[in-house]
Amino acid sequence: MPPVTSGMSDTRRTVLAAAKKLEVRRSRIYGMGCFALTRLPARKKIALFAGEVVRGSRRILARLRGQDAVKVIRLSDDHAIDGSVGGDETAYINHSCEPNAFMRIVPGGKVAFFALRDISAGEEVTIDYRDPGHPSVCRCAASQCRSRPRA
Repeated sequence: MPPVTSGMSDTRRTVLAAAKKLEVRRSRIYGMGCFALTRLPARKKIALFAGEVVRGSRRILARLRGQDAVKVIRLSDDHAIDGSVGGDETAYINHSCEPNAFMRIVPGGKVAFFALRDISAGEEVTIDYRDPGHPSVCRCAASQCRSRPRA
């Protein structure tokens, strides 16, 4: 019998849905990573990013300064979601210069992750953070990694 979800918040439903498709375990890229438990088809939504909504640029900056691994996604200068508080497996999605997923801001001030291509069960889910301050030494080990010297 399926679990009863009526009366649950959207965040709780997201956590339950993500828990069925994703798990956190040690990553070759960085610390812990988010891995697919089942095949995730291309162009389909993987999950919504779960976490505490943070409002105010000073509060957002304070959260960013207080984290070793950044788990804050900014939706605007004064609106963000902090996956380290109330988050789920999606908070552990690591960067890759050759990602298999991407994220988009969706209606309702939420962030959704989608598969760029089919993702196999057991494969780490990654996105390209597209950070203008991409580190000179990146750990993604992708063949087209932007931090590697080009010949």
